[in-house]
Amino acid sequence: MGWANRITVLRGVMTAALLILLLVTAPAPSPATYWAAWILFAITAVTDALDGALARHFKEVSVFGRIADPLVDKLLVLGTAIVVLPLDGMSAVLPAWAVVTMMAREFLVTALRGAVEGKGIEFGAVWLGKWKMLLQCVAVGTVLLYGAGLGLAQWAFDGEGGTWSVAHILVWAAVILTVYSGLDYGRRAWAALKAD
Repeated sequence: MGWANRITVLRGVMTAALLILLLVTAPAPSPATYWAAWILFAITAVTDALDGALARHFKEVSVFGRIADPLVDKLLVLGTAIVVLPLDGMSAVLPAWAVVTMMAREFLVTALRGAVEGKGIEFGAVWLGKWKMLLQCVAVGTVLLYGAGLGLAQWAFDGEGGTWSVAHILVWAAVILTVYSGLDYGRRAWAALKAD
């Protein structure tokens, strides 16, 4: 197993540790728990770029890496969002519909990728999907900081629709890009399947 795959496995272990940390302290984790969760989340998210760079540099692109790396990404973002959702006060900044929307996009893209690649057509990730992942990581990470009580994440804007925190705004932005990215994948898949 090459270094890229080892880092992917380590990211999976760190994701599991993060989710366990939040679950064992539910329903009301302390600010210190949220800070620890954020540190684990941030390290795991940042190392996503490292395993891909190592795989390309050492030409270690493998079937395991192609499957495991995006799976760990989904577990990190969606797993954290699902576990945080029912915790005290978190649904105010991370509503259930936002988490369901992100999950639906991932299921849709996975199904489309399977259908297109099943026809022998390469259907890899594009930059829009990578930007979506980055914004989701920033949004979910900011939600953890909101739980930790960080003033910047809780900084609020008062508008006609009520008070919006920075965390809430980032979640909305992530959902919008998630939907747009899903529609783009759908368009690309339709074009590929139609051409085939």
